[in-house]
Amino acid sequence: MEERPNIGFIETRSRIIGELLEKTAFKDSLRLFLKNIDPNSCAELVRTLLGKDIEVPLALAGALPVIANCFIKAGHELIVQVRDKFSPALLTSFVESLLDEIDKETLARLIAESRALGNDLAPVFLAAWKVIEDKTAQAGEDT
Repeated sequence: MEERPNIGFIETRSRIIGELLEKTAFKDSLRLFLKNIDPNSCAELVRTLLGKDIEVPLALAGALPVIANCFIKAGHELIVQVRDKFSPALLTSFVESLLDEIDKETLARLIAESRALGNDLAPVFLAAWKVIEDKTAQAGEDT
């Protein structure tokens, strides 16, 4: 029996998304879905997730390092691609239009709550930050 390589979740989904992005109907549906996201419902979603059964939120929290690493790698590649493909003038104009639509009042409350949580977790973050700084300095020396 022939052994097949273990194809991961993201690689599999990446192939599927690549094919979907070639379809006009999918892109139209995606635009419609994104246009109708209701930010006011997010707080209720969080309360439901945390209020019904603590097992699911703890499982999600346990997966945070892997999820964070996915976002970090995706974010890095996104920045590399954006800087390569878009002019600074276009990016500036686009980001300004996006920032006009941000709920600044709720963002201010999020920042305040994040600071309080960050202060509670500061010792852990400081230790992790030291490792990141060392790796960043090392990466700068390698280039």
